[in-house]
Amino acid sequence: MENRILKMQSEVFKDKIFQSLLQTIEAQKGVAMLIGGAVIDSIQGSPLKDIDIEVYGLSYTQLVFLVKDLDLPCNLVGKSFGVIKTTIHNIEIDISVPRRENKIGIGHKGFEIELDEKMTPKQAGKRRDLTINSMYQNLHNGQIIDPYNGLKDLKAGIIQATDKDTFIEDPLRVLRIMQLLPRKGKQVAKETMALCQSMINTFTELPKERVFVEWEKLLLKANKPSVGLAFLKDSGWLIHFPELKNLINCPQNPVWHPEGDVWIHTNMVLDNAAKLRPLIPEDWKLAYMFGALLHDVGKPSTTTSDLKAYGHDTAGINISEQFLKRMTDDKKLIEKVTTIVGLHMRPAQLFSSKAKEPAWKRLHNKCRLDILGWQSKADSAGRTGKDVILDAHDASEKCFELFDKFGETRIQPLVLGRDLITLGIQPSEKFKTILEACYEKQLNGYNKEDIIKSIRSN
Repeated sequence: MENRILKMQSEVFKDKIFQSLLQTIEAQKGVAMLIGGAVIDSIQGSPLKDIDIEVYGLSYTQLVFLVKDLDLPCNLVGKSFGVIKTTIHNIEIDISVPRRENKIGIGHKGFEIELDEKMTPKQAGKRRDLTINSMYQNLHNGQIIDPYNGLKDLKAGIIQATDKDTFIEDPLRVLRIMQLLPRKGKQVAKETMALCQSMINTFTELPKERVFVEWEKLLLKANKPSVGLAFLKDSGWLIHFPELKNLINCPQNPVWHPEGDVWIHTNMVLDNAAKLRPLIPEDWKLAYMFGALLHDVGKPSTTTSDLKAYGHDTAGINISEQFLKRMTDDKKLIEKVTTIVGLHMRPAQLFSSKAKEPAWKRLHNKCRLDILGWQSKADSAGRTGKDVILDAHDASEKCFELFDKFGETRIQPLVLGRDLITLGIQPSEKFKTILEACYEKQLNGYNKEDIIKSIRSN
């Protein structure tokens, strides 16, 4: 075990209330340990995003009173797991006592929880998924407690199960490796890969919400999400995502796609999208990344013997919807992703055909042009020898130029119902037809005055 003193990175740790919390724990003969991903962030000097603290030597009841006595928020929603949720500096902190988890049933709820403040970090760490997540940092003196050699694995980039018997109790751990490997490691230990392969049939135990969270982390946090996809393929878990598995060995015309099959292309596009991700508006980031992942899922069902895939964009709409519905009920997200998939070819098609502005307006009304521009740019560079950052992409630049002109939202109609009433037209079933015709004229470049004149002349 290696002891190291680490500088506390988070402002939370310097807060007077937090220091009072530590002092009170210590005065009552307890020890507060930082656990989980925050320890890795602390070692690597990264900002701490999630703060989980495990307190040894004090019971759950003692901790509850302690937190309340300091006038800190005290949310007991995690009581059955020995967890107290509190907040300092607007950062949520989970404070817990050590626990044992005994598998007694199927699924993530099939565990018997036993709280035991007398456990050692080594005993408590046995239930954790990976060695790198089984490290502790003593918050009183900064020392690293490393009972399972997680620091060695972290330095070597090895993703390794903490304990083979407890690892297989929760199938979610396989998907955690999917999203952690590209972020925290370089390779999965051979024994751990074998464990993952042995757990393929346990996927059905997972609620779709838990599956979605791991995909979300992969797509929003990994710099090279393709590493996670490669893990799914190597572990055999890609079978649970057939829309992606079908991309393997789906051929493409080597003239346009020298990189290889649709699987290889998709991996390249996804990594390109991750490079562009900081430029995407927050409320579109996840949809954009899922769009990159799923943009060509229509190709296996539409690719012909002469390697053409006409209509793959349209075919991909329902396929991508099926993929997403198995892991989320978020209708807005699904709508955004399927829209991106269905329209991802349009910028290049409009640009190559030298389409006039009205056609671009109609496209913008279906999906904001900047999103389609970034998607098209990531897609275009998903080929051998292309650089998504350095290479110019004319169709994308046209999207950005017109987005600046059109704005973020759908182009608003110039002629409204009140304008028709002013012209003496009584509200009726024809109103909708007349307004739609007016809007079409507007998209074609007519101003409001000309549109009104055309109504009067009819």
